[in-house]
Amino acid sequence: MSACGRARPAQYSSRVRLDDQTIPEWLREAGVVGDADEVQVVAAGDGNINFVRHIRVESSGGSREMVLKQARPELERFPEYEVTTERIVFEHRYGEVVRARAPDVAGVLPEVIHFDSSARVLVMEDLGSGPRLDEELAAGRVPFAALHELGHFLGSVHKHTRVRAESLARSFANDEMRNLHGEHIFTLPYQPNDFPISDELRAIADKELGREGVREAIGRLRERYYRTVRGLVHGDPQAGNVLLQGDSARLLDAEIAHVGDPAFDLGTAMAHVGVSLPTAPDPAPYVRGLGALVEGYLEGGGSSEDLPAARGYSGVEILRRSIGAARLERLARDEDAAAAMGHGIALLLS
Repeated sequence: MSACGRARPAQYSSRVRLDDQTIPEWLREAGVVGDADEVQVVAAGDGNINFVRHIRVESSGGSREMVLKQARPELERFPEYEVTTERIVFEHRYGEVVRARAPDVAGVLPEVIHFDSSARVLVMEDLGSGPRLDEELAAGRVPFAALHELGHFLGSVHKHTRVRAESLARSFANDEMRNLHGEHIFTLPYQPNDFPISDELRAIADKELGREGVREAIGRLRERYYRTVRGLVHGDPQAGNVLLQGDSARLLDAEIAHVGDPAFDLGTAMAHVGVSLPTAPDPAPYVRGLGALVEGYLEGGGSSEDLPAARGYSGVEILRRSIGAARLERLARDEDAAAAMGHGIALLLS
């Protein structure tokens, strides 16, 4: 049975590949919209991982909006990578576990309208046109309340999944996505590669990475990332996956969800606030923002024992966002990337 209680249409097997023309009929067959409803399909920008579309439905009862995601073997932004489409099953399962075990904070996640596991399609509420957290941080606007809420959410999820982490791990064997993500953080940026960075920045990176203890520290964190089984982690709570609705944070895109190291989640979130510290005209708001994030994490039930490792993970994330495949736009200038690298290494070695 589908998520809305109707049998999944036989013609939509796991091989179905939706497009702007076929989505309306698919939604009707799935029971998400009525036969007489008018369905408008709008591109949702350049998705990194999945095919994503905004849906506007006009009916006799009014209008409503939703977002449709479909997981395909090739990643949308990086089609050279093919990964199991089961990633969207883990994203949906992450939400199910959060709603069951940490219901007080589940509102941070978008509401699920419909899920079809075989077709690899997830339909969710449309969160509107609010700004993304990364856009606000890049513009010098630090949303303290939203950062506190994000930290509180992560801490609560980690707390409520810590006790049964070993058994929960059997339902989150999301190894392909976890490994692809992990190698882009802990391995590929520090090996010979063809990532689009200048010769000058590459020379600076080689010098920084050659500092005593740097590669060893990255290696220790890499091992910790792969070996730790202490709680359900989102896997990618970066600022680009956080939408703002007033003072509230809404967290998206849990395709990398797995049972692993809670400190990794916190460190990833910290990195996207702290990356601006070396180049900001006034670093004080970013320092305060980091404080709000960590305070929320601890108030939500996150362990203070995670903080040292989180700082290290934050440093590695800043490094890979400076010289890796997913370089941040706010580090487009070599001098900014070099400054961020220095900050990342200081965190890594601390």
